[in-house]
Amino acid sequence: MNLMPPIRPNDPACEAWNRMLMDEYAEKGFYHSIPLPDGRVLEGILPLDALRERLNEFPIAPDLSGKRVLDIGAWDGFFAFEMERRGADVVAIDNVEVENFHVARQLLNSKAQHHVQDVYDLSSARNGRFDIVLFMGVLYHLKHPLLALERVCEVTRELAIVESFVTNEAPAGEAPVLQFYETNELLGQIDNWCGPNIQCLLAMCRTAGFARAELIRVLRQRALVACYRHWLAGPAEPAFDPPLLLDCTDSSNYGVNVRRKSDQYLAAFFKSREKSFTLDTLFPEVGGCGIRPVSVHYTGGDGWQANFLLPPGLDAGWHDVRLRTAHSRYSNTVRIAVDVAAHADSLKITGACDATSWRPGEIAAGEDACVSLWVAGLPVNADRANVRVTLGGQRWKVQDVAPDKGDQQPRQINARAPKSFPKGRHELVVALGDVQSEPLAMRVV
Repeated sequence: MNLMPPIRPNDPACEAWNRMLMDEYAEKGFYHSIPLPDGRVLEGILPLDALRERLNEFPIAPDLSGKRVLDIGAWDGFFAFEMERRGADVVAIDNVEVENFHVARQLLNSKAQHHVQDVYDLSSARNGRFDIVLFMGVLYHLKHPLLALERVCEVTRELAIVESFVTNEAPAGEAPVLQFYETNELLGQIDNWCGPNIQCLLAMCRTAGFARAELIRVLRQRALVACYRHWLAGPAEPAFDPPLLLDCTDSSNYGVNVRRKSDQYLAAFFKSREKSFTLDTLFPEVGGCGIRPVSVHYTGGDGWQANFLLPPGLDAGWHDVRLRTAHSRYSNTVRIAVDVAAHADSLKITGACDATSWRPGEIAAGEDACVSLWVAGLPVNADRANVRVTLGGQRWKVQDVAPDKGDQQPRQINARAPKSFPKGRHELVVALGDVQSEPLAMRVV
């Protein structure tokens, strides 16, 4: 096969090279070459040696027994069948039926499954999770490449191999740039929609939720990236003590409950004696999955805040959060509730007082009016975002809900008054969902 020229939009030489490949494909009938058990080879336009050379670049073990592998855009199926030969349970998908895959599958007596499915429809609920996902030669054919990478990340348990056309051959310090092709500007094909440069491809992989995106190589504007869900091991001899993780919450409402939805971000608050951090020296982990921060900033003293995406693909339930630095071991853990319904059978206010003077049954009026109350019956995941406090029918802003200690004791809630709240006798009520307490009489003085 002749070497391709540098790929540039609206380049006649590139389009001529592509037409040559299409003619060769029409003649041979296969894109991949497939080795058969009897020594024969189904010859495709990609030679067997070249395919095996690409395969050897993947950081994938030779023995995949017990592993589950997904090949997205498998086409003729060379890589899917090779993963099966290594012992994996393999599922292949394409957005159209590929007859060549079924032909090769029969000749190989393969058990690899093949489904017609769009990459945007991938989900852990529908497809389960895979130890390894192959996502090669697909990204630049998509109108929504980042959305596709998010779906890929969601179903990846350990490693995804991402290969794509890129617009440059070497990083050279360029900023992330994605070119968009409205019609057939790239190689005369109407299904070539975008062209990331190397930096953009790596940035999209991290943004999609992968902890690490490592560039393996770039060859003739084809970049190969290994995307990992987990961090590398921490330092064997740490220079600093582990951070002290104070809390981790939904970044928008600072509650403990978070939802598995697109762009759900968390805020972690921690203390450390280290003097500076970057996005590349702090390593958060949620439910065992590493996730790269999008921001880390100093909050004063030895305090810090880091924000990061809720890792895609987590099951509903409680998940541990922890973090380490480049120079420490992991911190203590705190927990977040992912898609856990907050339900109370009944609620009872066992006491209430002014949050400053602690005088029971009354609240000092003013701009800083604040009430402390103790409530029995709250679920473990009651938080400042789902608990409602009203006094005289007006909503007070819940500032914090004490964490559950597992002893079924009433928990403290602090709530601040709305502006210009009137003096007098009012009824205090706490509610969660459709359940609310009996009112408790309070005086604002």
